[in-house]
Amino acid sequence: MTQLILFAEIENETCILLAQRINPNKDFYLKLNGPGGKAIYEKNENIDVCVIRECFEEAEIVLRNEKLLKIFEETCYSTKEWRAEPCLQKEAKYIVTLAIYLHPLEEPPKHTEPHTLGPWNFYKIKVLLKHRNELVPIL
Repeated sequence: MTQLILFAEIENETCILLAQRINPNKDFYLKLNGPGGKAIYEKNENIDVCVIRECFEEAEIVLRNEKLLKIFEETCYSTKEWRAEPCLQKEAKYIVTLAIYLHPLEEPPKHTEPHTLGPWNFYKIKVLLKHRNELVPIL
């Protein structure tokens, strides 16, 4: 499972690109998140390739490998497929790897998944720090 933080400098403040999850049938309904998702297990897709694919699928943004920076990666046993809900190995149904990446935003995003995500918006980091409960847990 990956999460991408696309950032840009706007009016001398660092901002990140996020969209609100709007599908009430999915986890983290109404929470803010960046592009990201699950690797395709059947294709042995690694998480670096996954974040590039997901970003293009969700916002039609092409990432450049030389600017993509992984800042966090952790693998844990989990009782849930889409969430890292740590547990003992004997209780686990899944092994989940979480990875967070940084990349500068160099082109405007497109709203490609209106059934699951609201429009992409920039959020100032200072504002987000005051509203952490509005973010998906990985952020």
